[in-house]
Amino acid sequence: MEDIAVTGAGLLLGGLRTSHVRAHIAANQEKTEKSAISEEFLHSYQKEVARKIAREDRSILTNAAAQCLITAMDAFDMAEAATSIAPDVREAFGVFTSAERDREFPVDLWRLVHHQEWDEPPTVETVIARYGELRERIHPLGLFKKLPTNPLYHLSKYFQCRGGGYPVQRMSLGGLCILEEASAKIGNRSMAGAILSAYGNMASLDNTLAFEKMGLIRNKGSQDGIVPAAGSASVVLEPVDQIEARGGTCLAKIQRVRTSYNGLMHAGEREWLRFYDSHFSDVAGTEPVVILYDNGNLAAGEQERSAIERFFGRTTQVSYKKLTGYTGQANNLIDLVFTLADPAVPAGRPILMNGIGSSAGMGAMMFEKCISSLPVPSTGEAEE
Repeated sequence: MEDIAVTGAGLLLGGLRTSHVRAHIAANQEKTEKSAISEEFLHSYQKEVARKIAREDRSILTNAAAQCLITAMDAFDMAEAATSIAPDVREAFGVFTSAERDREFPVDLWRLVHHQEWDEPPTVETVIARYGELRERIHPLGLFKKLPTNPLYHLSKYFQCRGGGYPVQRMSLGGLCILEEASAKIGNRSMAGAILSAYGNMASLDNTLAFEKMGLIRNKGSQDGIVPAAGSASVVLEPVDQIEARGGTCLAKIQRVRTSYNGLMHAGEREWLRFYDSHFSDVAGTEPVVILYDNGNLAAGEQERSAIERFFGRTTQVSYKKLTGYTGQANNLIDLVFTLADPAVPAGRPILMNGIGSSAGMGAMMFEKCISSLPVPSTGEAEE
């Protein structure tokens, strides 16, 4: 594979923006309760984006697309801090997304059923009788908001990236999947680079209810289970020779990205060992820094750690989800941004970043940092 590097990164996680990540890591405060971006911050970010995009695009701007745009703006600002990417080169950039779609309809239905004053408990018939209230809320433009291509459309149009790409829906493995796809496309020169963006919201009503029913949400006083969060992250990838030619800066060099399908809800030690043996056998025993998937499920985390120690030896293991909570589809790119920002993860040392998607598979990326920590983006950012 041709040498490919990360040149820009952006993050939005609650009130946390790209320039705050290093301080957030240093504070080392573990997330213990569900967190989502506040309405105040969300409104300010959407206004920030709306001012910059074409008027006709504002009516189909979703929360997911707005957050992807915000983080992609940070990522491109960082990538172009030293020198800009030529317009004809940027036009040959691809766009890859792994973004959870807005699901306003079931939320509206929930509100209709559970937030109304009923003389008696509602039946299916009484709910259907009031279905017209929901129909009045649905606008044809709303259909465009629900398309999986919505964030990709906004990113491609705003940044003038027309080199291809597509949305990927592989659960919480999506970030590694788009890293793998983009690296392959850039590596064979079918793209001049790529912007990758992911958005996830495990703090949404439907996700929280589903995970509560499965017993996977962490309860107060417990150390087991996920801590739901919502956020977005983006990275810019370019071939190293192109970066050097334009005088840009490599933040990290990607050496290998691999994903593999399996239909299991959770990967155990055996599955991890089989995956490593298939895709990383040449680096067995090399003791890299490992960025754990470790989403909060204690049993699954122990299985992951055990496989790492058996295959790679005595490694340094890092779990950022203790600090960020679990966003689902955005978790891989959020882990990558945190790794790049963390001065405790040294430049020049091999790093392995793990990922899993329930019933979607598992994956890992081997890379090396070229800088000790992320530069602070030049954009104005809201405080946490």
